[in-house]
Amino acid sequence: MTDRNNRRRGRRRRARRRAFNIAAASLCLLIAFGGAVLLAVSLLPKRAQNFKPEVEVAAPLRDMYRDPPKADGVTAEPAVEATSEPTPEATFEPTAEPTRAVTAAPTATQQPAPQPEEKPAEGLAASVFFQQAAPGATYADPAENGLLSMTRNYPAEQTDGIFMTDANEIQMGASADYARLEGVTTFRGSNYRDGGAYGEIPENPTKMKVVWKKGISGLDEWGGVGWTGQCSLVRWPADLRAQMNIDDTKRDKDGLVEVLYATLDGHIYFLDLEDGEETRDAINIRAPIKGSLTVDPRGVPLLYCGQGIYDVGGKRVACGTRIWSLIDQKLLYFLDGQDPAALRGWWAFDCSPVVDGASDTLITCGENGVLYKVALNTRQYTGSVAISPAVSRYVYQQSAGGKMGTENSVAVYNHYAYFATNTGIIQCVDLNTMELVWCFDGKDDIDASLVIEPEADGLVGLYAANELDKRGSNGTSQMFKLNALTGELLWARDSDPIHQNDDNGGGSFATPAVGKGELSDLVYYHVARTRETNGMLYALDKRTGETVWSRSMTRYGWSSPTCLYSPSGKGYVLVGNSHGLLRLLDGRTGKTVAEVELKGNIEGTPAVFDDMIVVGTRASRIYGIRIS
Repeated sequence: MTDRNNRRRGRRRRARRRAFNIAAASLCLLIAFGGAVLLAVSLLPKRAQNFKPEVEVAAPLRDMYRDPPKADGVTAEPAVEATSEPTPEATFEPTAEPTRAVTAAPTATQQPAPQPEEKPAEGLAASVFFQQAAPGATYADPAENGLLSMTRNYPAEQTDGIFMTDANEIQMGASADYARLEGVTTFRGSNYRDGGAYGEIPENPTKMKVVWKKGISGLDEWGGVGWTGQCSLVRWPADLRAQMNIDDTKRDKDGLVEVLYATLDGHIYFLDLEDGEETRDAINIRAPIKGSLTVDPRGVPLLYCGQGIYDVGGKRVACGTRIWSLIDQKLLYFLDGQDPAALRGWWAFDCSPVVDGASDTLITCGENGVLYKVALNTRQYTGSVAISPAVSRYVYQQSAGGKMGTENSVAVYNHYAYFATNTGIIQCVDLNTMELVWCFDGKDDIDASLVIEPEADGLVGLYAANELDKRGSNGTSQMFKLNALTGELLWARDSDPIHQNDDNGGGSFATPAVGKGELSDLVYYHVARTRETNGMLYALDKRTGETVWSRSMTRYGWSSPTCLYSPSGKGYVLVGNSHGLLRLLDGRTGKTVAEVELKGNIEGTPAVFDDMIVVGTRASRIYGIRIS
């Protein structure tokens, strides 16, 4: 019996051992299979974690206080390593025979939508404004130059059961057709960033006189009006003005031109251009604004403004681009710079948005490295306005080291967006597909906005200037012209030698000004921190880049030059410097016609409506100045 029991126990022990071995082997196989699945999943293309399209109607302001951002760098997806052979570094050498773009028919829309009327503008054939782009040289071809290691786009989607369309194709026309409103509605006036003035100044001007000034304040170390700091100047139609929360005495004023100015004390002020008096209460976002705001150019009562600073009193505040109703100043939408799709943890928006009225689309860039296309889905009623934004994104990763992101204001030709990064990579992106067309190495940080100008022979010029920043503290900055359709370099011109003596750097922070009419052969560049003269203004020949004239500004300046014209067509250039001197120069010779001394550094850019200039300074003043 004992032996039988021992044999039974032995058989049971052997059975249990076999069962254990089988279970262990199965567990090992399961672990191996799971690991293989995880490995395969990890190799699939990733989407930014927790990414959700932003679709809100009349969204309230999000929480004002945020946790400190992560260190600058990749915050959503790792960079993709470039696999192509390194391309020799591009040099500022124009092609021997610049390729002129072939005129093509406008791209057809996918569904019926109001489109800009194709009509001659500024004496040019309509076809000049609707050509197609493609890289025209190896150094501009993204597949060859290796400047970007990854690009990705996130289309707008259906959210919360509400369908928000972004299907209307973009096809913007000439800058002269940008705004239906009378005035200056965005930084440098249009989608080409080629203006900043409305109307004409008096014939043969000799004086500039301050007729009003308004004191403002500051936040932390930020005071007054900063870079780029241009206001909008708008003469509202009488029926729309009557619907707004403008003070009674101003609302009933025939021909009222309203000044809208975003400043470093965190306010957006509303003033009467004639006397500087407030037309309504200021909007306070409680964070410094150092960019320029945008008024909807269609006459829709919407206001758009980015924010460049988000550390206030040692606390982090929400940072992004806001949209308000100009009927009652109610905040309708907040585009958060702390975007899960972004690959850089820096949330600032210095870009002044541009609006394509025909497709009802807002276009802007952030320092987080994202280009945004926002289908507004606008609905306007008597006494109210509503939007239902659907946001599409274009995201990129650089191959070389350096900060991503954009501080300049995006420019748009047809359906192509042009912007530059903090390392100087100029990009052309198709707004209808949100895909990269070409990119160009601008050699250093480019904060100044790019300027577009179509020419009669079909060439579309793109003017740009860089800083002396990542290359060191001594050297030169470059002023140059590209073919906007192909990315080919047409010419480049070195500035006078620069010595950078503080963290702010030297070179061109000012957006170029393209001359028109009498000045149509000239483009103007304002360069800071030149070694011998502290600042220079250059008038260059648009075709060759040769200097026609130049003059010392005696002090450095970041303020963008603005071209003005009298009824006879004579052209002038308005420019300010860091010592508070605002000059009106003869556009053909550079000689001073008139000047006025203001208190404080003129970092901001003047805006002009007929004979009135409005500009602010870092000394917490906004000035109304009359030209006579």
